[in-house]
Amino acid sequence: MKIVTVVKDAAYRENLEKLLRKLGQEYKSAETVCGGQEGYNLIKEEVPDLIIADISLSRMGGLVMLKKLRREKIHSRVILLAEKEDLRQIRQALELGVEGYFIKPVQMAQLEKRILQIEQRVDREYVTEAVFTVENILMGCMNGQLHPEDRLHNITKRRFGFTVYEPGAVFAIWLDEKYNEEKEAAGNLLEQEEALKSGSASQVFEVGTWNLLFVVLYGPEAEKYGDAYFQEKVVPKLCTALRGTVVCIRARAERLVDLQEVLGRMYAILDWNLLFDRGELICMEKIEGMEIMPMRYPVHIESRLKNAITAKNGEEVKQCYYQLYDYLRRKPYSPRDMKECIIRFNMVLLNVYKIRREVESEVEVQRCMQMISTAVSWRQIRRAVERFMQALSFDAIEEEFDRSLSPLVYKAVQLVRKYYDQGITLEEIAAHLFVSEEYLSTQFKKETGFGFVETVRKYRIDRIKGLLLGTKLKLNQIAELTGYADSKYMSRVFKDEVGMLPTEFRKKFH
Repeated sequence: MKIVTVVKDAAYRENLEKLLRKLGQEYKSAETVCGGQEGYNLIKEEVPDLIIADISLSRMGGLVMLKKLRREKIHSRVILLAEKEDLRQIRQALELGVEGYFIKPVQMAQLEKRILQIEQRVDREYVTEAVFTVENILMGCMNGQLHPEDRLHNITKRRFGFTVYEPGAVFAIWLDEKYNEEKEAAGNLLEQEEALKSGSASQVFEVGTWNLLFVVLYGPEAEKYGDAYFQEKVVPKLCTALRGTVVCIRARAERLVDLQEVLGRMYAILDWNLLFDRGELICMEKIEGMEIMPMRYPVHIESRLKNAITAKNGEEVKQCYYQLYDYLRRKPYSPRDMKECIIRFNMVLLNVYKIRREVESEVEVQRCMQMISTAVSWRQIRRAVERFMQALSFDAIEEEFDRSLSPLVYKAVQLVRKYYDQGITLEEIAAHLFVSEEYLSTQFKKETGFGFVETVRKYRIDRIKGLLLGTKLKLNQIAELTGYADSKYMSRVFKDEVGMLPTEFRKKFH
C-alpha cells in the first residue's frame, strides 16, 4: 500500500515513519516548510492509497488540501490528525470521506490497527477492481454472462463514467478471407484513432468465428464519435491500408448490457454490403432508408446463357455472368433476392451442362451454392461462381488459330482465356502444367508471337472495353471483374494501352 504523510511535527513524523517501516509499508513524507501546499503537490504526483495528514498545516490546512484533492478526483483514503476535538472539523472530515480522525497525542497501537484495517480494504478493492476493467465488463456483456447490480454500476460509474444500462455504440470491421492476415494491421489502425485515445472507447475485440474486429464506444464523450466521424476519418484509412475485403458497420446500442444482441444484429446485416461500395460505412439507418425494388428474374440473360452452353462458348458464358452482375447492381435489390437469382442462374447452367456430359463433383457444386447463399461481398460470390465453373470443367472458347499450337502451349492459352480476369500468373500456369516458367515463357512467345504478360493484358483490356460499353458497372466493380486490385491501377494500365482513361473511353464510344 502506497502512503503519503503530511505531518508538521518532526518528532511525530519520525515516530510515524518508524511504524510504517515496521509494517512494511511503502511511504513518502512531505516536507512541511510550505505546509499543505507541499503535501498537495506530493499527493498529486504519487496518488497514494492512503494519506496521513495533520489538519493544522501552514498556508493550506489539511481539510482545505483534502477538498482540493477531492475536486480533482483523487479518492485516496485519509487519516486526519487533529490538535483537539472540533465538531465542525469532524463533520467536514466525514463529508470528505475520511476513514480515521485521531486526536493528538495518538497512541501508535491505535494508528497501527487502523492502518492495517485500511490495508485489508485496499487489497480487497484491488482484487475486485482488477476484475472490473472496461474490457472485462464489455466482454461479459458480449458473452451474455453479465448480471448487473448496484455494486457494478457504482464501480463503473466512479472509475469509467458510465454504467452498462446506458447507451453506447459499436464500430465493427469484417475482413473476409484475409482476416488472419490483416487483423493485426486493422487493430493497430483503430488503436491510433482519436476515439480510442480519448478514453471513450474500449480496446479492439476479436470475434474470429465471424472474421470480425470491433470497438465499443461508451460514456458521455462517445456521442461525438458518430457515423460522420467514422465515415470521414476511420473507414478511408482502413480501406487504403487493407487490400482485402473491408466491410465497416456502426450500430447503436440502447443499453451496453445488450451488446451480444447488437453484435448479432450487425452480423445479420453484413450481406447488405452487396448494395454498398467499398469504403462506405454501413448502418441500419441507411438500410432502412433504401427503397428496395422487387426483382424480376432476367430471362433474356438466361436464354443467352443456354445458347452459349449449347455452342460450347466459354467466353460467352462468362459474358453472360458479367451481364447478370450488371443487371443485379443497377437497382437496389435485397441481398437475398440477388443471391437466389445467381443460384438459379447457376442451376440453369448446371442442368443444360448435364445434358452433354457428367458433372465430376456434385459435392463441390453444392458447396459453391452454399457459399453464394452465405456471401457477404461480391468477391465471395465471384469466387464461388469461379469454383462452380471449375467443378463443371467448362471449356473456354477455342479459336481456329489454336490448332497450330503444341499441346503444352494450347493448354496454357486455354488457361489464360479461362482465368485472365482472376489475375492468373505465368508461375501458376507453369506449376499447373509441370514445366518451368522460363521454358513456358519461351514456348508461349515462340508459338503465339506474344509474351505471356502481354497476352493476359490484352484479354483484360478487351474485357474492360466490353464492360465499359456493355454495362453501367462502376470502375471499381469492373476492376474486380477483371482481376485488378483497385480501379486506379486498372485506369493507369488502360490508359497506357488505349491512350485514354476508362471514363473517357466510355464517354467517347458509348
